[in-house]
Amino acid sequence: IHHGGVDYFPGYGLDRDAGFRPIKALTQIIGIFAGHKDSWGMAYWFRSDNGLLGGKRPQDVLAAQPERVIEAARDEVQAIAHG
Repeated sequence: IHHGGVDYFPGYGLDRDAGFRPIKALTQIIGIFAGHKDSWGMAYWFRSDNGLLGGKRPQDVLAAQPERVIEAARDEVQAIAHG
């Protein structure tokens, strides 16, 4: 998120085992949301309970099951596109 001239990166999106580099799945998720959600919309989505993730928040599942979060993002975009 870019706010007040500063870039902020969520801790849940960083991989400790890779020297705190971004989790690789984030690139794909951001690409899925491109044109559908701005950075604040994505931040809200990551913090919200998600039915496809068993009621868990995407940020809580991302590190352990990134493929499930990618699928949830795809589902979210389909819901936006189809109303």
